Parts: sequence; structure tokens; C-alpha cells
Amino acid sequence: MKSVKAMVVAGTSSGPTIEQRDVEAPVRGAGQVLIEVRAASVNRADLAVRAGTHVVAAGATGPTVVGLDCAGVVLDADADSDFTPGDRVMTMASGGLAEQVVVDARMPIRLPDAWSFEMGAAAVLALMTGHNALRTAGRLALRESVLVNAAHSGVGQATIRIAKELGAGRILAAVRSLRDEAFLKELGADAVVATGSGSFAETVLAATEGQGVDVIVDHVGGPYLADHVAAAALKGRIIGVGRLGGAEGTLDMEALAAKRLEIIGVTFRTRDADEKAAIVAAVRADLTESLHGGRLDPRIDRVLPWTEVLDAQEAVASDSHLGKIVLRISADT
Repeated sequence: MKSVKAMVVAGTSSGPTIEQRDVEAPVRGAGQVLIEVRAASVNRADLAVRAGTHVVAAGATGPTVVGLDCAGVVLDADADSDFTPGDRVMTMASGGLAEQVVVDARMPIRLPDAWSFEMGAAAVLALMTGHNALRTAGRLALRESVLVNAAHSGVGQATIRIAKELGAGRILAAVRSLRDEAFLKELGADAVVATGSGSFAETVLAATEGQGVDVIVDHVGGPYLADHVAAAALKGRIIGVGRLGGAEGTLDMEALAAKRLEIIGVTFRTRDADEKAAIVAAVRADLTESLHGGRLDPRIDRVLPWTEVLDAQEAVASDSHLGKIVLRISADT
């Protein structure tokens, strides 16, 4: 039986780790695309997969292959598919850190000609997450204001750029430290605000002339729930994407009602194949021109060989990066 190399979760006496092993090669079915993987990015959710606290794909058998995305070359697809062998693509892919993956044919997005595989791996999940938070969940309208909390993250950076492409008005980037202020403004932020000052909501309100923010994309979670409610505009939408700071916060129900706010949680984990495909279709519809025009190029912090996956995950865990960490897949290692 044909096998491919993959990075899988393995148990040891000191806890779970990641090892390269030979696993059964994926077999493409109807409605699927077989991809030769060239690069995959490292995401915070990968740490939870390694720890065993993140739900893996339904129906998955055998060892858990790490990775949530990849970029590579199409090896095989249905004759009536949008893809043909040789096409360069990026895609969400459970178990993307392997030499080959099979995905639903509705999921891949073509790489812009100027993009490397590393850029595709760095961008795809951030594009899907940011666009879904702003356009679908947040219903961002032309010239509405946007606040992105944890704006220095890969998804945060992409969300700022997407907001600009979608015609947002004032865009605020919220970060713990102002050391990356110039970079965030280059991405499209009109103002950068510090979250740890003790007067975060007041600063946001001052930056919006007291009006508050229409769409808040929150990657931090519970500790900033009260501030986000206070900083939101009338009929604002708070989109809960991540919980880097914790899952629980204090909610002022009176302010929620008075402002007629919406708090909307989003995740890929409870979406079925059709819902994920709809997100990809929306990204293609809204952002294809921007992608190929070079306006959504991702920032890559570093590229490492995939054998250094543990070091890459530790770098993500320590938050010692600005931009995505990408792993290059090589058949020689």
C-alpha cells in the first residue's frame, strides 16, 4: 500500500510530541482534489491538536496528522472540476502537514501568479477567517468603522487589509504594545490603540469621536468583553473569533440592550463542508481581484523546514513572531 510522510501527534512519557512517520497515502474520491503539499503554516489551534484538546476532522482514523492548511500543486481532480493537474492552490486542509492531502474540490483557492507556496500557506486561513468575520458574521457595510483586537496576529493583519478592501471607514488596530504601530498603519489601520492602558474603551471612543465602533473583531475573548461592549457603536456587532485571553468575561446586559448590540461567535470546528465551501466562495467573490492585485500579500515571519515543526509551534506559543511562521515540506526529510 502506498504511503506518504506526515507529521503526526505521538505520545511520550513526557507528554504529546510530533514525529514524522509514514502514513497511508490519501485516496481521492469523487468531488475531491488530490494535492501535493509544498508548504503549511503554523496556527495556534495546532497547539491544541498536539495537546489533544482540539476536535479533529469527523471520521478521521489512524494517527492525527497536524496542520490546518496547506499550499501546493493539484495532482488529480474530477474532469468537470475547477482544477486540473498542475494548478497551484492554497486551501484549508485538516492534516495539512503531509506530503499529500485530499480536500473537497470546493475548498482550494488559486494562488496568485506572484505568490510562493509559502505565501499561500500563510494566507489562506487568515483570509477565510477575516473575511467571514467582517462580511458574513459582521455584515460590514461601506464606510462602517472596524476594530481588530490582537491586530498583530496573522489573522489580525489580514483582517485589517480585508476591511480596507471591503470599503470600511475608520479602521482601529488594538494591540498590547505600540511597537508595531508603523507596520499596522502600513497595512491600513487609521489608528493603533493599546489594550493594556486601563482606559481601552475610552481610547477607542475618543478615536471614533464618541461614536464607537460598528464591527469589532475580537481575538482576545473574555477579558475584553466589557470594554468591547462599552466601545461598540449603536447597533454594533462584536465578532468573537478567538479567546487568547480566556473564554469568560463580564457582560453588561443593560448596555447590550441599550445599544442593541449583537455578539456573534464564529469557528470552523462546528461548520460542515457546505458551510466551509460557502466561505471560500465568498472569499473568491470579494477578494480575487485584491489577491491578484497584490493588496493582500501576507507577512511571513520565517520559513522553516517541516522537521522543525516543534520549534515553530513553540515560537507561536511564545508569541515571538510578527506574521506567520511557515513550514516548507520536502520529500527529502
